[in-house]
Amino acid sequence: MKRTELTKDQLIEELNEMSRKMAEVERCRKDFLAVQDKYHGLLDASPDPMIFVTRDYEIVFANAQAEELFGYKQEEMVCQSLNKLIPPRYHRMHSIFVEGFFSDPRRRPMGVGLKLYAIKKSGEEFRVDISLSPIRLNGELVTVAAVRDITDRIKEQEMIEKNYYFQKVLDSILKISLETAPLNHKLSSALELILSVPHLALKMKGAVYLVSREAGELILAADSGFSEAQIASCSRVPLGKCLCGKAAQKCELLFTDCPGEGHEIQFEDGFPHGHYCVPIVSGGRPLGLINVYLREGHKRDADEDNFLISVSDAFAGMIAREETEREKERLQADLAQAEKLAAVGRITANVAHSIRNPLTSVGGFARRLQKKLETGSAGREYADFIVEEVAALEKILSSVLSYSRTSPAHLEEQDMRDVADFVITMYGDAMKEHSITVTRSYKEVPKLLIDRQRVQEALENVLINAIDSMSQGGKLTVEVTGMTVKKRPYVVVKIKDTGQGMDKKTAGRIFEPFFSTKTERGGYGLGLSISRKIIEEHDGFISVESKPGEGSVFYLYFPERHRLE
Repeated sequence: MKRTELTKDQLIEELNEMSRKMAEVERCRKDFLAVQDKYHGLLDASPDPMIFVTRDYEIVFANAQAEELFGYKQEEMVCQSLNKLIPPRYHRMHSIFVEGFFSDPRRRPMGVGLKLYAIKKSGEEFRVDISLSPIRLNGELVTVAAVRDITDRIKEQEMIEKNYYFQKVLDSILKISLETAPLNHKLSSALELILSVPHLALKMKGAVYLVSREAGELILAADSGFSEAQIASCSRVPLGKCLCGKAAQKCELLFTDCPGEGHEIQFEDGFPHGHYCVPIVSGGRPLGLINVYLREGHKRDADEDNFLISVSDAFAGMIAREETEREKERLQADLAQAEKLAAVGRITANVAHSIRNPLTSVGGFARRLQKKLETGSAGREYADFIVEEVAALEKILSSVLSYSRTSPAHLEEQDMRDVADFVITMYGDAMKEHSITVTRSYKEVPKLLIDRQRVQEALENVLINAIDSMSQGGKLTVEVTGMTVKKRPYVVVKIKDTGQGMDKKTAGRIFEPFFSTKTERGGYGLGLSISRKIIEEHDGFISVESKPGEGSVFYLYFPERHRLE
């Protein structure tokens, strides 16, 4: 097409028109930039971080608060996938949420009822609330996500929730401690409450142990979630072994967040976990231990420490009350037994005194007849029998009167080694007849203020009991040594035999008056009762250890007392 030639004036006019249009475009550009700056300024002034995202999951804008929150500059986020700001494990689920929003675009919160997480440039994850709003930019639908870091708020909520549960559990445990149920039942109920605290125990798994001071170990008293294999492995834990034993021995709370640290006792169904091992302590003395299983990697928390220590204090009170009740029952039983024995003593003393004179008369007349009757005659046999039986009865009466004796002791300083030597020498011939060898082991001990005749009698009765138990021969060991019991010094006479021994039931009764295992051999059951009475009159005590077929060991404790108190 042939171009129409323009005059100079026309060209000038067109140029002027073009200049006007260009000036108008520049004004529009400047207005746009001003509006854009104003808009960006408004977005940057927003209190919440804001991210603009397309349906293709692409970030088209991020305000200053978003830069500060995530640690990225704006140019590091724009034109990048939104997955950059989301932990990888949530990518698939989050893409479903975004797709659902674009299918039904409206203003609403994201993931109602769910825990939402975001991730910073540093790799740190944090909890967020997200509000979604749809807008159109240049005709394209875009989602505006207002993101708020709620980490501090969640921590405050969790702290309030934990403190609520801590206080609720402590109150419930205190109520349980006042119940009249068996101790193991109360410990089991209290353990279930501890393990119910949110975010604390793993799989409701834990245990409570009680200390056996005699065995030097922890005994499983209550458990939750333990398998048969674990019960078999962990029902008894020596003090000082594994985390539980070490915590109890040190009276110190121990924590670990992984199974490898300090776990000396292993069992087949072990799994990744950590522990709070909390000793139950009273007056510096370990009474037991609380073991709570934790998720591997669980962070130690001062509030949890304080809660578990408060729980252990409540358990200590519960156990101490149980011990007090048992001691009260024991003392009541001892008092009843003492009253019964006192009554028996009074009755037997009266009976003994009542029959002693008639018995003496019977014995005297029988001995006269014995001398007059011809040896081998029927009358002489009857007289011999009467004399023997009267002698046996007189011996029993002598023991009864010795047991019932209430006369004051004649105290004087004596060396217990001399007393033991004297008694051993007295029965030397009897031990030779029974093929019993004697071993002495004497340590340096102080002299004691004792009634020598009575203490000799106490040792004699124990020695006779040992000789009788070794009718086929054996070995007798007599030791004299010093020992401290409950901060009080004692001189201890230890008499050990290799005889028949006793079961636990028999050993628990041998100090009772008239209890005897030798009735078919003429035993009347007062010897050891008299020994105990004599030792208790000296403010001491006697004990025995025995097993059937392994012999017995008697311990006679005499307190160090060097002057009249």
